[in-house]
Amino acid sequence: MSINTESVVKSGGIAAAVSLILALLSAIPLLGCLVWPLACLGWFLIPIGAGLGYGYFAPGKEDLAQSALGGALAGGFGGLVYGLISGILSAVTNAGMAAVVEQTDIVATASGGVVAFIFSLCPPLIGGLIFGAIGGVIWPLVQERQM
Repeated sequence: MSINTESVVKSGGIAAAVSLILALLSAIPLLGCLVWPLACLGWFLIPIGAGLGYGYFAPGKEDLAQSALGGALAGGFGGLVYGLISGILSAVTNAGMAAVVEQTDIVATASGGVVAFIFSLCPPLIGGLIFGAIGGVIWPLVQERQM
């Protein structure tokens, strides 16, 4: 089974860019409340789109297993980028809030931010892999219906 690396990079890059923009917009206080519903839907729609994108960018006709694996890789990449950016933003805002409130134990708050950062990577990555594979499975089925 061969996976088209170029298609994984293209669709994963698009998913990563959308994830990056969504994570950055949700960190802005006034826009965060407007973007938050998109972020709630985006954690599974972006990887599904990455899986569909893998099938779209892949040359020729992919079988179901290849498309599912390529979609999972692309969705996992997008989920990883989203988890990294949102985790970094959470750690920064938690440490910044501790400094503003003038907590005496800023080190404990910052270490809590590190733990939150580590845990913020797992759900987007796992969800990205699962929903990316679902998007990858959907693409060959759409291709069959068009022919």
